Amino acid sequence: MPNLKKLPVICSIGGINSAGITSSNLAYQRLVYETLSKSEKDNVLKNLNALSGLERTEDQILNGTLVRQINKVSYDPDGLMTEVMGVNAAAQLPDFFDLSKLYNSRQHPKGIQMTIFGVSDAIANMGIDWETKIKPLLDPNRIAVYAGPAIGQLDKEGMGGLMQSRLRDSRSSSKHLSMSLIEMSADFINAYILGSVGKTGLVAGACATYQYNLHAALSLIKNDEIDFAVVGSSEAPINAEVTDGFMATKAIADDKKIIAMQERLGEFSESANLNHACRPFGDNCGMILGESAQFSIVTTLEFALEIGADILCAVPEVHINADGIKKSISSPGIGNYITMAQSVAKAKKDFNNLQESLVIAHGTGTLQNRSTESDVFSKVASSLNLNNLHVTGIKGYIGHSMGPAGGDELLTAIGIWNKGIIPGLKTTPALADDVNTESLNFCLDHTEIDPKNLDVVFLNAKGFGGNNATCPVYSPSYVQNMIKETFSDKEITAYEKKKENTILNKEKYYNDTAQGNYDLIYRFNESVLDPKTDLEITDSSIKLKGYKKIDI
Repeated sequence: MPNLKKLPVICSIGGINSAGITSSNLAYQRLVYETLSKSEKDNVLKNLNALSGLERTEDQILNGTLVRQINKVSYDPDGLMTEVMGVNAAAQLPDFFDLSKLYNSRQHPKGIQMTIFGVSDAIANMGIDWETKIKPLLDPNRIAVYAGPAIGQLDKEGMGGLMQSRLRDSRSSSKHLSMSLIEMSADFINAYILGSVGKTGLVAGACATYQYNLHAALSLIKNDEIDFAVVGSSEAPINAEVTDGFMATKAIADDKKIIAMQERLGEFSESANLNHACRPFGDNCGMILGESAQFSIVTTLEFALEIGADILCAVPEVHINADGIKKSISSPGIGNYITMAQSVAKAKKDFNNLQESLVIAHGTGTLQNRSTESDVFSKVASSLNLNNLHVTGIKGYIGHSMGPAGGDELLTAIGIWNKGIIPGLKTTPALADDVNTESLNFCLDHTEIDPKNLDVVFLNAKGFGGNNATCPVYSPSYVQNMIKETFSDKEITAYEKKKENTILNKEKYYNDTAQGNYDLIYRFNESVLDPKTDLEITDSSIKLKGYKKIDI
């Protein structure tokens, strides 16, 4: 029987995408905005307005989020995407949000800027001070960071600038090469946010990169090698090079394809409806690129209780399988059937009477995805007697963010448990004829559920090259039951007392963000450890300033 004290749990999430800030369920609430109360809507608008630093109307704020017209000045000054390629839809970060002004960004690529914001948001949203309350409790070997993009930093401050410098008759800078490295996201978290000397790395898996990084951290937690991990991905793919690459694969939705789709469906218009360009599982025409940075704080259940964390959910495992022999490197294959089947089987073992379950699909909005992924879900649900599996997807709202896509799904799952509303496939007017629906319940509209009955949410990802990952995420109710089964009344009482202060701190941070006060963590050249004064090595231990002693 597994040691439940080592159950991996999510204690905080943070980040930013085209729907807004991740913490406090704000990005999720933008997805289900129509269902919110007046006060909840006001809070969403207030936070989105704070990102811009402007005073705008409700329509102006909402129209500056989610999938929309590409801002040519900011993203496409040469007109390569919008004019030459005819691609005008993308899920950019909220309008007028300038990350570079929030800290001393020092010519950082946008993906790195988003990393700084996302991890700072996750740390602050935890409600427990990292430097004084968490770090001193940890052996530095028992900390891990797994983070990075799927593609890399391709803007002018990273790989783009490096590759184009000679062509543009300029010189590359000393930062271009280092800023191009895809593990630089993890490096920045260690060096400038956590000050961590623990385990670190990136496991890139195309569009399943988030789940791959989560799998790496979970493996260490379950092997009792770490107690605390920062996991995530940050990607800024809205640029001409990435767009051109997807144009070549015929996977991206350009204006001509969108208009042709509208004509097929009787939606006659002379212009492309960019806001509804991505239509997962419908009669569709391709994917839409989106920006996102999503990070999670993952600990053991035992350590979460020790620090008084507000536990959001549990992630017992991540299943990863390749596709085997393929028709082409970009085509779907067999691996996702295996990852999904193993995840459902795991959930059925842990829930004797599995109530409602949901899968947040990869749902890219392409023809191949709609038929193959729906077949995966249907075959697995039917084979394992999982009736009425709810299915939704979020890329119709926030586009395809590549590496962080699984993190976008996780924030949605946590939001659903908080609010009880499954975001519907609202950009999809009807399912396509080749979508398999047996044993499935596609949520074409927002769907209200009792969150206490939603035992598990499956997060699914499919990536180029045969990178498939599915993870079952267990509800807060499940976590509470495990706490009652595993810990004494005295331990639980002490935990609840600590958690009261955690909740107060989280509320304070929420109020700060509503005022545009994010207080990003960026500790460049600050408190650098000196081996002469901050390190002590003996034949039995290593003592590093600020951490617990390491026994050797």
